[in-house]
Amino acid sequence: MDLYSIVLFVHIVGALVLFVLLTVEGVGLRAGFPSAALNRVLGPISALAILFPGLYLMKAQWGWTGWVVVGIAAWFLIAVIGAGTGIGVMRGRITRQAATASWLIRVGMALGVVFDMTVKPSLLVSLGAVVAGIAIGGAVSVAGRRGVLST
Repeated sequence: MDLYSIVLFVHIVGALVLFVLLTVEGVGLRAGFPSAALNRVLGPISALAILFPGLYLMKAQWGWTGWVVVGIAAWFLIAVIGAGTGIGVMRGRITRQAATASWLIRVGMALGVVFDMTVKPSLLVSLGAVVAGIAIGGAVSVAGRRGVLST
């Protein structure tokens, strides 16, 4: 066991917490209960557990490869869009439908990043994976709005 392995563990736990938060948010949107309080507490913990270990891992082994750059950019967008959505929901400025679309798109982005972190492809493939996740999340959102998906 070395420092790299421990840091990788923390990084993976941060990603797992992110997916737990996304799951709680999705269930909350579906069931009609707020999840913002939990996200305000665990969201920053997850963000820090992803970012700082990720930067260490990048510096220690990977460098500024395409998948790293795409992962950092997507992580930032997931955090900013999630915070904006949460604030909008808490203040009643965003509809449940728009919050659900935001959630689906962020889930798609996060899955694209998991693909990138696992496969470690080129910049274009990395970007394509995240864009595909966004497109799939958006398509599911549109299908849900049109009643294609049963609720």
